Amino acid sequence: MTNPVFDPQQPADTSVQPEIAPAGPEYEVYTPPPAFTPQPEQPAVVAPVPPKPKRTGIIVLSIFMVLLFGAAATFGALFFVEKKHTADLSTQIEGKNREIADLTKKAKESKDDAVRAADLQKQAETAQKKAEADAATSQQCRDAARALRAAAIANDQGKGETAARDVFTHC
Repeated sequence: MTNPVFDPQQPADTSVQPEIAPAGPEYEVYTPPPAFTPQPEQPAVVAPVPPKPKRTGIIVLSIFMVLLFGAAATFGALFFVEKKHTADLSTQIEGKNREIADLTKKAKESKDDAVRAADLQKQAETAQKKAEADAATSQQCRDAARALRAAAIANDQGKGETAARDVFTHC
């Protein structure tokens, strides 16, 4: 049964008269279900248990991921160990290069010192030879001066003239 006030299909206009429903029961009558009839017993068929879904794909994928993660961790660790080792070797190489540069500089300085020492030795030898020559000349000069003095003391004119010539020649 429909109610004209609440029926959404009819307008809520009061001037229009609603349709009248045919006369009949307003409610349905309850009829009880037929009496219980036992059904013949059938053997109970047990439905087969559906097999568990296989998880081999997930297991294989998880094993693959674990192995991949382990390989990545191993290679990462090796990378960082080798990176540190390379940095240490670079530091050692830089130290050795500095040592080589210092030793090369010292060797050059030593070579320059050796050249200067050789030049100084040659100068010293030249000076020594000159001093020896001067010493020989000065010895002759001294001898001539002594002879001149001895001639002057002895008042010997011949010896004095010879000594004077020697003094003039050697000194």
